[in-house]
Amino acid sequence: MARVLVTGLTGQIGSFLGERLRAGGHTALDTSGMIDADGVAAELDRCGELDAIVHLAGRSSVGESWGSPMATFDDNARLTAAFAYAAQTRGIVFVNASSAEIFGNADGERLTETSPIAPVSPYGVAKAAGHTVVRLTRDQLGARATNLIFFLGESIRRAETFVVRKITRGLARVKLGQSTHVTLGNTAVIRDFCHADDFARAAEMFALGAAPGDYVVASGDPHSIDDVARTCCELLDLDPAAVIKNDQSLVRRADIARLVGDSSRLRALGWAPSASFRELLAQIVEHDLAQARLAT
Repeated sequence: MARVLVTGLTGQIGSFLGERLRAGGHTALDTSGMIDADGVAAELDRCGELDAIVHLAGRSSVGESWGSPMATFDDNARLTAAFAYAAQTRGIVFVNASSAEIFGNADGERLTETSPIAPVSPYGVAKAAGHTVVRLTRDQLGARATNLIFFLGESIRRAETFVVRKITRGLARVKLGQSTHVTLGNTAVIRDFCHADDFARAAEMFALGAAPGDYVVASGDPHSIDDVARTCCELLDLDPAAVIKNDQSLVRRADIARLVGDSSRLRALGWAPSASFRELLAQIVEHDLAQARLAT
C-alpha cells in the first residue's frame, strides 16, 4: 500500500483525496503545519518513506492575489518548486495542482495541455511558474512528475467565499425568506465546472502510478456565472429577475472571459466527470438549503 503526503489534506480536493486513499488501504499524510519552501526538506524527513506527494496547498483566490502578489508567488510558485525538486531528488512521485488560470485569455473554444501559457493575474503567474518547474523536472531531470490542470472544482466543501457557494447559499436564504436577493459582479464569464471529488480521483490515479505528464482536468461543458445563478433559481423555484442583482464594483480585475478545457488526454486513461452541471448544482443547493433551515 502507498504512503502519500497530501499538502492541503483538509481542503476541498484534499479531503476527498484523503478519503479515497484511505478507502483503498493507503496512507494519506498531512503536513505538520504551515510550511514554506525552506521547510520542505525537513517536512519530507519527518514523513519518512513516501511513495508520492500530491501538492494541493497554496493560495486559491485570484482576486486576493492582486493585494498580495509576492505572498501568492511564495506560496504558489516557490513552495511548488521546492516540493518538485525535492521529490525529484528523492525519487518520489509528484502530482501538482496546476490551474486553468495559467492560460489567461488564450484562444480556443476548449484549452488543452499545449495551449499557450499567458497568465493575466498574480495568481496565474505564480501557478504558471510552479507548473513550468514541474514540467522541467519531468522533461529534463527524469522526475515522475505530473501537472493536473484543474478548471473549477465545486462541492459542498467549497469555501463559501467562492462564487458558486455565494450563489447557492444566498439563494437558499432567499428561498427561506432570510434574505431578498443575491448580488453578483460579472456574470457573463464562462467557466468549466466539475465535482471536486473528480479532481481528487484524477490526483489519486497519478499518485498511484498513472503515466506522468500534463493533463487538463475539466468537463468541457461551458457555462456562464449567469447560467449558475439561473439554474439554482430553477432548482429553488425562484425568479432570477427578482432575486439576482448586479453590482459593477464586484467585477474582478482582468477577469478572463472564457476558461473551458478539453480533457481528452485524461479521458483516454479512463477518467470522466461523475456529475453533470445541473446535478452538481443540485447537490450543493440541497445541502445549502438544509443548512439555511438549521439557521432559522
